[in-house]
Amino acid sequence: MKPRTCLSIGNIGLSRVYDVVDYAKSKDVEFIELRFDMISETARSKGHFHKDAVLPEIKKIISYAKNKGIKTIAANRDISYGANACISFLEKQRAAKPSDSSGLKIAEKSGDRDSEPERIKFLRDVIELGIDICDIELDVLERNVIKNFIEFAHSKKTQVILSVHDFKGQIGLLDTVRFYLDSSYFGADYFKLSDTVISDEDALSVSEKNIKIRSIKMTEEKAFPEFIIFGMGEKGRITRASSVICGSCFAYCSSPFGITAPGQTTPEEFYKTADFLGTLKWAQ
Repeated sequence: MKPRTCLSIGNIGLSRVYDVVDYAKSKDVEFIELRFDMISETARSKGHFHKDAVLPEIKKIISYAKNKGIKTIAANRDISYGANACISFLEKQRAAKPSDSSGLKIAEKSGDRDSEPERIKFLRDVIELGIDICDIELDVLERNVIKNFIEFAHSKKTQVILSVHDFKGQIGLLDTVRFYLDSSYFGADYFKLSDTVISDEDALSVSEKNIKIRSIKMTEEKAFPEFIIFGMGEKGRITRASSVICGSCFAYCSSPFGITAPGQTTPEEFYKTADFLGTLKWAQ
């Protein structure tokens, strides 16, 4: 049985996404990820766009993928995402002053969507179209934004990935556990952590994080979200395959139109590496 995979789609216009869906079907891919920050009609670098013009096309794509048996994931990153240091919400709470804490409590009770970034409001529109899963950032969004978004998504039968990225280096094991507990607290369906592998030791650290999070999830399967933990960069390529061996529920691959994150491989390359690593595992 092949590992579960997701094709991440960017660098193209919406009209070409249908080709990628067909390609995904031919490669036994289970998910496609629509990177709206990297698709020409919706990319933030192009400024404002008319949602009414693109939403009907996105609805057609979701329906087309569903008819092919492929689940759809939506992500819409901020152009500056990754510039800030990663700190879990549990750590923020410990560092907060009393006045800050009361402010957080007020924000959590608020249902006001004014605090949501426009890119997150756009994802709400995509949820209304029937997207299967949305990926939003755990490490940069405000608590009330995350809480309200997940409640809305679940009310529409859409699952949520809470994700953390570090584009400069490694996220430590302790912070990984804290982020995972954060994602469980918010009621996420999936937790995703992707940092940058610079050395061979970093690659081993990615496996260690997978094994640790798997051990936590196994204590009470239904209480904790599924997880996807891997490393970016050239030296991180192997971790995209080793992670599924160590517990991650699926892996991200590149589409025929190019990568959307450093170190992505084609499905063919990924399957070959995963098969090889799986053989080594069972041979031990």
